Amino acid sequence: MAVDADHAQAGQAGSVLGVLGRELPLLPGAALHRALKQRDIRLNGLRVSSNVQVRLGDELVVFTSVPMQEVPVVYEDADCLVVNKPAGLNTDDNASSHASLISWAHARAQGGTAPCLVHRLDNRTCGLVILAQNPQAQDALAEVFRHGGVDREYTALVLGRPQPSASILTAWLVKDAAAARVKIYDRERPGSRRIVTEYDTLAPGKVSRLRITLHTGRTHQIRAHMAFAGTPVLGDDAYGDRTANRAQCARGLKLCASALGFRDDCPLIGLRGRRFEIDAPF
Repeated sequence: MAVDADHAQAGQAGSVLGVLGRELPLLPGAALHRALKQRDIRLNGLRVSSNVQVRLGDELVVFTSVPMQEVPVVYEDADCLVVNKPAGLNTDDNASSHASLISWAHARAQGGTAPCLVHRLDNRTCGLVILAQNPQAQDALAEVFRHGGVDREYTALVLGRPQPSASILTAWLVKDAAAARVKIYDRERPGSRRIVTEYDTLAPGKVSRLRITLHTGRTHQIRAHMAFAGTPVLGDDAYGDRTANRAQCARGLKLCASALGFRDDCPLIGLRGRRFEIDAPF
């Protein structure tokens, strides 16, 4: 069985498994745990057998026969690339990790025209992301998103049973960039931006399955807005209920961008009237 050596450099300090999870997000977590147990991880050239601390810039190598997870391509033409982003993979580059969807897309282009981002998903949110294949398409898609010309639907599991079972929620969001968090208010505040989130309950229960439609697209909107409404997304410790998440044995954030729909007047011919859908992995 072939064994590959996957290399990573720590973008920030943390534990071995924490750093590798950030730097190699497409390598299954079970493979990392198994490699650590079998002493198949090297830290600065030395084998490690426990989840020791890693410093900024340290070098890690994982020896494993488990392949990296693929980033599924849902649709591609000369103007755009639609992919199903796995949870745990950043959409764009940041200081904490060298791995991102945009880095993957640039490597996939193999020196050709590099795709560009026009919207983003949170690291722990999985699902559909569209990238522009050229500057003209980037400008066109940015305009479509800016003026609400794309229908965005999400599938979510939330704690509790929403009342009523379907609603369009309106609130005001204030972003705290320094804390990388947002706050939601029921009335306008200085610096706030109006948010509109629609939901339909597909399967009610102690944990309910929802279809969520974004009418605005703000940072952490779904997670923060649903928590504010009393039904936080399952697996969300930042805005939700950590104790309840543990009680439900929630592994990962149960939020998936499951549909992207483009209208008949989309400036990109290949997207006119097109709707892309995937099944949520939960």
